[in-house]
Amino acid sequence: MAQDSGGARAVDKWFDRASPTYRCVVDPTHEISSLFGWVNVPSAAWIDEQGQIVRSNEGVYPAETIFNFGLGKVRMGDNAFADATRDWIERGADSEHVWSNTELAERLKPVDDDTLVAEATFKLALHFEATDDSERALKHFAAAQQLAPDNWNYMRQGWTHKGTAYAHLQVLKRTNKLAKNVHNRYYDPMELPGENYRRFTEPEWVWTPAVQKVKQLLRR
Repeated sequence: MAQDSGGARAVDKWFDRASPTYRCVVDPTHEISSLFGWVNVPSAAWIDEQGQIVRSNEGVYPAETIFNFGLGKVRMGDNAFADATRDWIERGADSEHVWSNTELAERLKPVDDDTLVAEATFKLALHFEATDDSERALKHFAAAQQLAPDNWNYMRQGWTHKGTAYAHLQVLKRTNKLAKNVHNRYYDPMELPGENYRRFTEPEWVWTPAVQKVKQLLRR
């Protein structure tokens, strides 16, 4: 499922490139994140044959993913989530990675008054965007971001309203800032075996290896 207020025109090329053999859905109003309480993408939930949610995580990648941009790139993800998913498929409820109802409840994002107002404000921003009222859309995107400063979905969608290039730049600036503080996270930890993916998506430039080599020599 793709969340993008641009609708099908914004995501069709990705679906076409993937050539999926299953149904794909476009979610222009971010309903899935509203229902699951997600604040970032990619995100995923495990839902068993009885329709019960047995795990709901943020920051899930099927493998290490590299995004190139100009003279740089960012690395995200590893194999931890894919390996855990295979274990769940094979073992079902006996998988050690399945959460109990108590564990699931403890990991859900708390909903307070600011969260509720932020959600309503964000939905208004999407409405104004859809009706080509850019001024009010930007105003409400900014207000939603202020009310829920850890919600990356709000930030990215608001930034994208100003253009894809602008949004990419803002994501890089913010994630690079997070990378300098080990107490801040781009995603919540999944606490899976082998989990070591780069949560801060710190950019690597063409000169990064040379800089790292010089730092190593200076330490000696």
